[in-house]
Amino acid sequence: MIERLAHAIARGFEVLIVASLAIMGVLVFGNVVLRYGFNSGIAISEELSRLLFVWLIFLGAVLASAKRIHIGFDTLQRALGPRARGLLAAFNGVLILAGCAIFMVGGWQQVRVNLGNSYPVLGISYAWLYGVGLVFGVALVFPVCNNIWRALRGDPRHLTKDLGDRIEDLSDRIESGAPPPPRDRGA
Repeated sequence: MIERLAHAIARGFEVLIVASLAIMGVLVFGNVVLRYGFNSGIAISEELSRLLFVWLIFLGAVLASAKRIHIGFDTLQRALGPRARGLLAAFNGVLILAGCAIFMVGGWQQVRVNLGNSYPVLGISYAWLYGVGLVFGVALVFPVCNNIWRALRGDPRHLTKDLGDRIEDLSDRIESGAPPPPRDRGA
């Protein structure tokens, strides 16, 4: 049940990210064509693209954490044993949770402060821009707590796997004719 819910939420984030990227692409490309070809433009293109880009980045960070594909420096953790690695991952998660609290408090304060301010062309409140910090802080709590739980439980999948290692594993599987590994749903 929880895994299905986590998968549905991750899928929703993926759809939002793809939609944001598609809208940004159409707006920016369309604006370039209109400006150079027809001496015209899309008035909302710059503001909406900037707003969507900010949301895309923050939603992508939550999705990367949920799927454990975020960027990490693992020099120290590779030098440690499995138990110490788990404790280090849990400590790292606690630090991230502190950062989430900062994003939630700061995001909420910025939303309140900017409710009355609006974009000149879009006409919507700047709270939409600063609200992403609040959404990010709340949404990131769940995958981080899941990662902490896995680290303390001793689950070997709790740490980020180096991209180079992933590529080598996949190429070895292809060469040996083995089927590809099942997709990790980020649950």
